[in-house]
Amino acid sequence: MGRRRNFNTKNSESMRIGVTGASGFIGTHLLPALKKRGTVVTLQRQKGLPGKQDLKRFVADTDLFFHLGGVNRGTNEEILNGNIIATSRLLEAILNDGKSSARLVFASSAQVYSWKNCKAPICETRKAYPDTVYGISKQSAENLIKVSGIPFVSLRMSNAYGPGCRPNYNSVVATLCSRAMQGLPLVINGDGQQCRDFVYIDDVVRAFLLAGFKSVAGSGGIFNVSSGRMVSLKKIVKQIGSLHKKNEVEFLTDKKNPEVSYCCDSSKFSSKYGWRPRVSLSKGIEQTLSYFCGRKIK
Repeated sequence: MGRRRNFNTKNSESMRIGVTGASGFIGTHLLPALKKRGTVVTLQRQKGLPGKQDLKRFVADTDLFFHLGGVNRGTNEEILNGNIIATSRLLEAILNDGKSSARLVFASSAQVYSWKNCKAPICETRKAYPDTVYGISKQSAENLIKVSGIPFVSLRMSNAYGPGCRPNYNSVVATLCSRAMQGLPLVINGDGQQCRDFVYIDDVVRAFLLAGFKSVAGSGGIFNVSSGRMVSLKKIVKQIGSLHKKNEVEFLTDKKNPEVSYCCDSSKFSSKYGWRPRVSLSKGIEQTLSYFCGRKIK
């Protein structure tokens, strides 16, 4: 499907910007910044797949889309429908009822890569070979966007965290910070030596803004958005302990699921768009703890 078009930016003052997943973690942080750039329209979250009429209204006269909506928890069917079929319907609506100059920025995931035997930061040149159904769904969505012909930037994000992040859903950092503020034990699956790649939400928002609005030669394509650093869960726990009263720590060893460590290389995006993470891990955890301080946890 689709036709290839030039990736050109437009005067943001008259720009109409469409956002899926506006009520999600990244969406709620990105939306205020987008409202300073143009008129923002959102696709309301609903049970099941978006309807054709809703999509038609959403894409009409819209110049730039931030496709953040998706499903990362649920049954396999829910994940596949929420990320593949929903993306396919959005693309069809843009091609059939949207502007011929429309562009799209997609929230992808580092889970499109295999994390097994990861001894060095993962570059975009590494073949996408997902280990999870969620990773498969994001890879498939990327492929659909690519063949649509709609100019796009796809951002493969590592672990985004910060205020507003949902415990036991979005990020292990949010889960541990939430438990710390409730005086609960900090529970780690494994021995805590496993490492992840964490990026604070403000840095993620800057990445999306650059991808959507910065005009650079040869813009478009697929990029990692990551810290490029492996950080162990033990270090996260230690950092929380330095900022808050010490909590009991529990390690749950699961020999059936070997511990995997990984991080991604964001130098391609840094080179193209001039982006680098600004918020340190200590500052990010401090801000996340502050968010959960005094907050009623659901």
